[in-house]
Amino acid sequence: MRFNRRFQVAKTDLWAAITEPERMARWAFRAEFEPRTGGAMRFYLGEAGVTEGRTVEWDEPSVLEYEWATDTNMPWRIRFELTDEGENATVLTLDHLLPDASNPEFAAGWHWHLDRLATHLAGGRPADVDTDEHFDALLVHYRSELDTCP
Repeated sequence: MRFNRRFQVAKTDLWAAITEPERMARWAFRAEFEPRTGGAMRFYLGEAGVTEGRTVEWDEPSVLEYEWATDTNMPWRIRFELTDEGENATVLTLDHLLPDASNPEFAAGWHWHLDRLATHLAGGRPADVDTDEHFDALLVHYRSELDTCP
């Protein structure tokens, strides 16, 4: 599953938003990374607890790929690539590699989180919620889209 988003921010600002614990907590979950390929990473998932993993690739400020397993041992792997698009514009490519990239809940979740990231980067403060009406609408959309795929 791949998402491409263009943000009107410098690449270094977008990198900070996806790697700094306090900034990441504003649009997704708080995460801590050991800033190197092979380094440890940790997600703080609120009531769901804490999960740990590793940084598969750290190429600051262009590539961040990491993986972790949930309490059910379901592996997750996510990759972010940042590309300059001129002064104060950056394209973020997010690849959801594992698990099941055809899952509509994962698609809705990443779309929702990227919308929250856009709000954060524009100077807003996304609500401290795990879901909302926007997520629900995205889930309906992706269920419909993925049900029609061959």
